[in-house]
Amino acid sequence: MLWIWAVLSLVLAGSQEADSISEGSKLRRNVRETEPNCPEGLYRGGQFCCQPCQPGERKYLDCTTNGDKPRCFPCKEGKEYMDKENYSDKCRRCAFCDGEHGLEVETNCTQTQNTKCKCKSNFYCNAPVCEHCDPCVSCEHGILERCTSTSNTKCKQERSRNHLLWLFIIPGLAILLVAFVYIKHRREHHVDPESGTANSEDMPMNLPDVDLRQYILNIAEEMSLDQVKTFVRKNGMSEVMIDEIKNDNLQHTAEQKIQLLQWWYQAHGRKDAYRTLIKGLRRMKRYALADRIQAIIQADIENTNADTRNENE
Repeated sequence: MLWIWAVLSLVLAGSQEADSISEGSKLRRNVRETEPNCPEGLYRGGQFCCQPCQPGERKYLDCTTNGDKPRCFPCKEGKEYMDKENYSDKCRRCAFCDGEHGLEVETNCTQTQNTKCKCKSNFYCNAPVCEHCDPCVSCEHGILERCTSTSNTKCKQERSRNHLLWLFIIPGLAILLVAFVYIKHRREHHVDPESGTANSEDMPMNLPDVDLRQYILNIAEEMSLDQVKTFVRKNGMSEVMIDEIKNDNLQHTAEQKIQLLQWWYQAHGRKDAYRTLIKGLRRMKRYALADRIQAIIQADIENTNADTRNENE
């Protein structure tokens, strides 16, 4: 009897091992069948191979059948773009031409094309990729070649060395004299260095609690990169975060300003953010800059209120 049970055990064990091998083969075969390489031009979206979205669109949902189209949403006109077929779930943000760096719009941003910038009049840029333009120099002794959008002015040289020396000495003395008078006058009257008006740092401010997110681009256009860095640094932003944003956008000073201001606003929150911004600029002695930003936001609020009244009427 014992040998019969031993034989039966071996038979059953062999059968179970065969079943295990068979199931393993089926699993491996199923894995191979559900993970094929997608044909050229298609991308893996979940378990299916999908077509890409067209230029001007972004992916919203993957396709539900092999070779089918995903659900795509159009990019926001004038704010976002995609210039190629893509599988991305986000559109690219349109660049803006920073007037403070001598740029202006040559071609507006569309859903399929980024903004194209050019140098303003009397500015030039001789770099292959222009992130900012420099002002054309003025010539004291005549022009050899006029300034163009890609080259600076070439000036004639003064022949007399002594005369050239006096050209530096006299303006230098005049600048020192003006600076001395200015500093003395400022100490006596404590005037705004930008606008000449009385210091308004401690003036009462009755500012509305507006959502600054819609004005970040306008604010960035009015401020220089150094002014933005100084402001966010004084309002709690760490040097590590400032350096990280700088390193991520080394060739895009305009994008640096936008991301620095957005990070500060997200960390601060909506409540009193407008007041904090204006008060911070005044503490930095940037009174004229604070007034310009206030004017932009106030004008937009008044236009919005006027539109609302017209609709109600």
